[in-house]
Amino acid sequence: MYPTLPAKTTAGGRSLLVSLMIAVVLFASCSSRQQPQAEPEKDPLARTEFTQRIENYFEYEPLRAGKQSQFLIHLTDLSDGTPVEKAEVTLTARAKGGGEVMHTKARIGKVTGIYVADVTIADKGDYDIEFHIKNAKIDERLPLTDFKVE
Repeated sequence: MYPTLPAKTTAGGRSLLVSLMIAVVLFASCSSRQQPQAEPEKDPLARTEFTQRIENYFEYEPLRAGKQSQFLIHLTDLSDGTPVEKAEVTLTARAKGGGEVMHTKARIGKVTGIYVADVTIADKGDYDIEFHIKNAKIDERLPLTDFKVE
């Protein structure tokens, strides 16, 4: 049932009341529209790799063409179990069967033995990444395969 308007309401007052009711309905329908969905973030990937001298545990954001992915690198000296400190850590990416496409130097993190590298690879495909770790005690290269850039 529709509410009845008081008898003293004028035609202009009824028009105003109807306009307000229409505005409320339109406003409610506009505000209930779905917001566009943001692309879901993917969980970080992690790997642990070894040489005779170091353990390299690293986490990284999934690689996407043209987008920066941060690598959080934890390095341990296997000769004594201590974190690798004050090292120069570089990452070099190569396309499968191709040449170098990216070279970056990692920053020393706030915690001893942790380094942070920003990796950006322009094109989709399969890549190899070589880690080079060098300080006063260590000079190790760790070539790794199976990095997919989407």
